[in-house]
Amino acid sequence: MSTVIRNRLVPAVPALAALAAGLWGLTGPSFWRDEAVTAEVSRRSLGQILRLLPEVDAVHGLYYLLMHLVTGLLGSGEAALRLPSVLAGAVTAGCTAELGRRYGGARLGLAAGLLTAFSPFLTRYAQDARPYALVTAAAAVSTLLLVSALERGGRPRWAAYAASVVLLGLFNLFALLLLAAHAFPARPALRSWAAASGAALACLSPLVLLASTQRGTQLSWLARPGPQAVAEWPVLLAGNAWLVPPLAVLAVLGARRLPALRTAAVPWLLLPPAVLLAVSLISPVYTPRYVLFTAPAAALLVAAGLDALPAARAWAGTALLLAGTVPMHLQQHAVDNRADDLRRLRAIVERHARPGDGLLFRVSEQRTIMGAYPETFTGLDDLALERTGAEAGDLVGDLAGPAAFARRLAGADRVWVVSKRPDRASPAYPVDESRFLVLRESFGKVRGWRFKGGYLALYARE
Repeated sequence: MSTVIRNRLVPAVPALAALAAGLWGLTGPSFWRDEAVTAEVSRRSLGQILRLLPEVDAVHGLYYLLMHLVTGLLGSGEAALRLPSVLAGAVTAGCTAELGRRYGGARLGLAAGLLTAFSPFLTRYAQDARPYALVTAAAAVSTLLLVSALERGGRPRWAAYAASVVLLGLFNLFALLLLAAHAFPARPALRSWAAASGAALACLSPLVLLASTQRGTQLSWLARPGPQAVAEWPVLLAGNAWLVPPLAVLAVLGARRLPALRTAAVPWLLLPPAVLLAVSLISPVYTPRYVLFTAPAAALLVAAGLDALPAARAWAGTALLLAGTVPMHLQQHAVDNRADDLRRLRAIVERHARPGDGLLFRVSEQRTIMGAYPETFTGLDDLALERTGAEAGDLVGDLAGPAAFARRLAGADRVWVVSKRPDRASPAYPVDESRFLVLRESFGKVRGWRFKGGYLALYARE
């Protein structure tokens, strides 16, 4: 086999493997609450999306615009909305393989690409209608363009690198921590790298300023991480707790063996999560999916460790590591694997609801779950809603006043109530709870159903 063909196969094989892994069981798990937001926003008009971004989710603006195009072409079903993430997973695997080839040869590159393609952490978000797989692909592309610019130089290559950094930031501002990691391999051409990085950051500065005004709504759900969060990180990367020790040994061996790879991959792997965890001790900003883009660095280091072994043992070790991730892959494809099983909610409503029934959300923010399977709620009257999120320029819409709610409630005989948990354990949400108390004055509970992520109850007029 000629060198040219072999070099082309190194990224192509892992990319195709990642594509197959992403397409396998793509529609198995239900949409969950964040994917429901993607589905609902993608169905809005372009003007409505542009009206939304100054108020909330500016950091996902490019992603929502991309998904708006996807919805226009393919619809807003599970397969259509998850497909861009699948393709991003293939790009990530291909770029990781090419990086490995450049740092250590074809065998290292192929192993790194395959470890990336079948990483449970990566494939989980390669089957998710959220931007995290695209962030990871942008990080891999950006790192590959940096290596090309360092190898060959020239303004066009540095301009391409700067453009990739802009794309990375548009998908996720926290991913710009990769720039700090890039400073280490970029030391031989520090001036060119600084100019390209500075230009990219200047382009992103308006988004940074806008996102800073939305920080409270974007990150308020995060909690301060404890020791468990630190311990969870290597397990997520490995795919299984028992794989952490051998993978760690291989990564250390790979880092010691190839200094150039160590300079690029170790900061890429460690610096972003370390910074976010440290900052989170003061103000929470860390969750594992925010640093998913560091996973290719782990694959590169582990592959470098495997490459130190004789060929037969190296491939046997790669196969064994991949086999060890199978249980996690199978678990991820379960229907109720996501944080919410909104298909279960859909099935209950479709089976028991009647046209003209009322609908009440005890937590306004939970209203976004209707975006997953909107046809399910078409015949129900959302009693507390004055304007939809699309009309109000936000995600949840505006609530009707007490008088309007009471008037609508008077015309209903049955009301479906969605809450976080059964009534006896529900926390107090004053705005929503006041309406629920009005409901309880003349309605009695008929039946309740649990679904993963919430609780649904049917109330009928007494």
